[in-house]
Amino acid sequence: MSPRVFIIADASVDSLGAGELGWIVASAVTAAWLVTWWIRRRSLARLEQTLASLDRVPEPEGYPLAESLHAAAIRRLRHERQRQERLADRLAEIERVLRATPIAVIALDHMQRVVSANPAAERLLGFEERAARGRLLQETVRQPGLNRFVSDALARDQRSEGELHLEFDAPLEVQVSCEPLHTESQPAGVVVSLVDVTRMRRLESMRSEFAANVSHELRTPITNIKGYVETLLQVGIEDPATSQRFLEIIQRNTTRLSEIVEDILTLAFLEEPETPHALERGDVAADELVARVVDELGSAAAAKSITITTECEPGLSAHVNRSLATQALANLVSNAIKYSPEGTAVVVKVRREAPGMAAFSVRDRGPGIAPKHLPRLFERFYRVDKARARTQGGTGLGLAIVKHIANIHGGRVEVTSQLGEGSDFRLLLPTEAPAAKAAQ
Repeated sequence: MSPRVFIIADASVDSLGAGELGWIVASAVTAAWLVTWWIRRRSLARLEQTLASLDRVPEPEGYPLAESLHAAAIRRLRHERQRQERLADRLAEIERVLRATPIAVIALDHMQRVVSANPAAERLLGFEERAARGRLLQETVRQPGLNRFVSDALARDQRSEGELHLEFDAPLEVQVSCEPLHTESQPAGVVVSLVDVTRMRRLESMRSEFAANVSHELRTPITNIKGYVETLLQVGIEDPATSQRFLEIIQRNTTRLSEIVEDILTLAFLEEPETPHALERGDVAADELVARVVDELGSAAAAKSITITTECEPGLSAHVNRSLATQALANLVSNAIKYSPEGTAVVVKVRREAPGMAAFSVRDRGPGIAPKHLPRLFERFYRVDKARARTQGGTGLGLAIVKHIANIHGGRVEVTSQLGEGSDFRLLLPTEAPAAKAAQ
């Protein structure tokens, strides 16, 4: 019996030890779960706080016991943040380009409200972007033609191009382009770009006018020469006096034709970009320059009983190309003689004019020039009185040549005139070389 009792006692002890061990294991598991839950909750709380601030993208390994989904979300956020940074850099670069470009650019929404505009648009159309942002284009830029063009482009929802005339204090010719601006969340807007082509159109007009004027000026002497030569050949005039008169007319027209061609070639030479750099220049005494011109034109003045008087500041010189400076001054004096009444005087004065300029003044007692003609007086072939100018000779290019000669020397030409009292032309030429002037 005894051994059996002992066995029962051992079994009871073993059973009691297993229960305690179970409680210990259960407690340990619970404690481990609680610790893990606490650590995980704390990690997630820190992660949520970091994500809420968005100051930086967190590192996945900085949050213990975070699930792999959270780590994937962090990596995705990091990728998106990097992409946003690249887009921000790209947008900043585009904004710098738009601010630097000379092309006017305006972004409008679907209601034609100004979203943004670059400085070129502000300068061209005369508004401030800050004040214009959010306002209708019609309120910001009161140009009916531009507003209609933009409205049509928005209605068609496709690229539109054209050329418009804008009425400002100084009228503008602009090339305008409208490009649809599509976004995912809003109706389509439009990007308007404008290029100022006013100067280009003016140059094209001048070129066309110059070609027409050249053709007209050349046609007259050529027609005269052709007509008289054909008459001499076909009719065979035997009267020496008539033949002599015909030949003199042919000679005059040939001379005029030659003068026109020479002046055109001179203008072409003066307009070459390399000409200002290729000219040989030196110090030329002002009184010597004036004396040379007076000597050349003395016979023309004597034919009309016109006296040329000169007043030159002693010791004054100009740093110029001698030949071109002589030609410019001779053109002014020749015009003064041509348009002055017989028996009057032409006065040539030379004075020093600060800074570093010598002013050659040519004063006549002619009929004078109306104020409306003065702005265009130095254009090619421009004539105040076309009929009278042609009867007195000249090519219509003399004053244009004077202007170009003054410009390539770094000077200028001016005119003041009053009807009935004559005109005063002032040719300003430098007294020093550009380098010497800059050094001072």
